[in-house]
Amino acid sequence: MAVDSKKFKELLESGYANLENNKQSVNDLNVFPVPDGDTGTNMALTMLSAVREAENAAGGVGEVALSVSSGALMGARGNSGVILSQLLRGFAKGCMGSANMNPSVLVRALGTAKEAAYNAVMKPTEGTILTVARVMSEFAEDNVDKYSDPAEFMKELVKAGEEALAETPEMLPVLKEAGVVDAGGAGLMCIMKGALAALEGNPVRLKNAEGSGVTAQFDSNVNSDIKFAYCTELLIRTDGKKQYRKQLIDKLMKIGDSLLVIEDSGIIKIHVHSNEPWNVMKTASAAGEFIRIKIENMKEQHNEIFGEMNEDEAATGSVTPDKAPTDYVIIAVSPGKGFDEILRDLGVNYIISGGQTMNPSTQQFIDIIEKTNAKDYILLPNNKNIIMACNQARDVSQKNVHVLETKNMPQAITALMSFDPSQAADVNIANMAEAFSLVRTAQVTFAVRDTTVGGVDVHKDDVIGIMDGEIVSAGRDVDVAASEIVDKLVEEPAGLVSLYYGDNVTPEEAEALKARIAAKYPEVDFEAIDGGQPLYYYIISAE
Repeated sequence: MAVDSKKFKELLESGYANLENNKQSVNDLNVFPVPDGDTGTNMALTMLSAVREAENAAGGVGEVALSVSSGALMGARGNSGVILSQLLRGFAKGCMGSANMNPSVLVRALGTAKEAAYNAVMKPTEGTILTVARVMSEFAEDNVDKYSDPAEFMKELVKAGEEALAETPEMLPVLKEAGVVDAGGAGLMCIMKGALAALEGNPVRLKNAEGSGVTAQFDSNVNSDIKFAYCTELLIRTDGKKQYRKQLIDKLMKIGDSLLVIEDSGIIKIHVHSNEPWNVMKTASAAGEFIRIKIENMKEQHNEIFGEMNEDEAATGSVTPDKAPTDYVIIAVSPGKGFDEILRDLGVNYIISGGQTMNPSTQQFIDIIEKTNAKDYILLPNNKNIIMACNQARDVSQKNVHVLETKNMPQAITALMSFDPSQAADVNIANMAEAFSLVRTAQVTFAVRDTTVGGVDVHKDDVIGIMDGEIVSAGRDVDVAASEIVDKLVEEPAGLVSLYYGDNVTPEEAEALKARIAAKYPEVDFEAIDGGQPLYYYIISAE
C-alpha cells in the first residue's frame, strides 16, 4: 500500500488542522511565562501557507511536496516557522521523483528533512524540534523493513517522536526547570499525529469552521494601473544535469518583476508578474517539461476585491509600490504606533507591524523588496524571533539585501542614528552594528502561569522584569519592577536611560515613574517615550 498525491494532501491538511486546533497549548509551552508565546501560532501560520500552496498542485507526491516547500518558505514566521519550512524543504527533496509515498520514500524524506533543518541552524541544540525530527528519522531508517503498511509504520514513528519529545527536558535544563517540553517539538508532533489520523481514516478537522482566523491583507494602493497584469507561476521538471536558475532570472527580469526562481533537485518553481505570460512560458520551456501552469489576471482580482470596499477599508493596504530608483530602502518591524513614528523620523522607508505574537512572514519582506527599486536594502527585524525570516528573505531575493540582526526596538533606534545614506552599504552595516551592540535593554511585562525560571519563583499575573534573557524580578507592582530593572541597567555607566511605555501605561504614569527614578540617579538623563507596544509595560534601554 502506498500514499498517492491526493491522500498526501489529506495528510497535510489533517496535520495542519491538528496543529491549528492545539496551537495555544503549544504556545503555552514557552519557557518564559510571558504573554507572547507564539511557537504554535507561527508554526500553524507557516503550515497554513504550505497547505494552501499544495491545494492546486498537480502531479505526484514529489510535485505536491515541492509546492508545500515553496508555500512554507514564503509563509515562514518566527524561528519555529523557519525551521519547519526547512524541514518541509528537506522532506520535498526526499520525495523528488516519487509518484506515491511508501515506507522507503518516507524514510528518505525524513532523512533529508532532518539534514535540511540541522543545516539551517547555525548552532543546533539538542532537546529541541531538531532532536524530535532526528529521532524519528533514525527510527524510520532502523525499522523500515519491519512494516509494509504505511499506517502501522507511521503509528510507530509517531510513538518514537512522542518519546523523544518527552525526553527534551532531560536534554535542556531550562525546560526541566520550567516543567515543559520543547514547544517546537510539540508543534511538529501535532502535525505528525494529525497526518497519522488521516492515514488511519479519521482526518482532523478545524474546530473553527471558518478556518484559522487569518485575515489576508491586500494592498489597496495597487490600482487598476498595475504595471504587470499577469501573475504567472510555473513548475518545471528538468533533467537535473544543468542549472538554469541564473539564466532564467536574467531573461525573465527583462519582461516582468516580482520574480522568484527556486531550483532544487531537478525541479524549478517560477513566480513572475508580466504582461507577456506567453513569453514567460516560452523562455521557461528551455529548462524542461511543465508540470504546472497557473496564470492569473491581477487587475481583475484587484477590481473584484476592492470594488466592494469603501475608502476606509481600502486604506488598510500596507505597501505602495515605488519603482523609482534609490540607493537605500530600509525596512523595519515595529510593535506599536509610537515606535512607528520614531522609525519614520529616523528614515525608515517601510514599516511592517509585528513583534512578539505577530511575527511577519518571509513573504512580507519579499513583497516590499520586489515592489521597490533600491541598490541596497537594510532589514531590521527588531526581535530575535524574526531574524531567521529576514535571513530567509535575503537568501530568496536576487537583490542586495542586508540583515542587521537587531533584537529589540532600542537597538534599532540606535542603529538608525548611525546610518549615513552617503556611505556604502558595508560601511553602514558595520557602523550600525557597532552602535547597537553598545545598547543594554530590558523589559517589564506580566506572567501568564506559575513557574520557576533561573531560580526565580514566578506566579501567574506577577509583574516580571526581564534582562539579558533572564527574569531578574517578580512582584505585583509595575513601577517597582521597572525601578529594579533600571538599578541593574545603570550598574554599568550610563548617560541616557529611555523608558518606552506600552499601550497599557498612560503618559502620566510614565512621566511619574521617570521623575522618581531620575531623582535617584541625577547624573543620568532619563526620557519617557510612547512606544505603543502591546503586552509589555515598558521596554527600557541604557546607553
